[in-house]
Amino acid sequence: MFDKLTITGGTGAVLFGHCPVVELTHWRIRRVKADGGDWILSATITWIDKFQSRRSPLLFAAPRAGGFWYWPIDAIEIGDANLLAYLGPPER
Repeated sequence: MFDKLTITGGTGAVLFGHCPVVELTHWRIRRVKADGGDWILSATITWIDKFQSRRSPLLFAAPRAGGFWYWPIDAIEIGDANLLAYLGPPER
């Protein structure tokens, strides 16, 4: 398949259940096969519920034509304005 893949978008959200707990902008997902094939999300935070964003399981949702892409979040680091998350494989 791909040795490297980068997906970018303008808006997205981290969900707990069906509720947004972090709203994002300018997100990027990188996957590099040589790095173990991890899906790594980096994004700018526009709004956050600091309590709910520490719960699990969390899911990253990104709008696309005809619906949404979803990735489960395996690990997350939340800074003041930025987010870094390690994602599981995209859900089908």
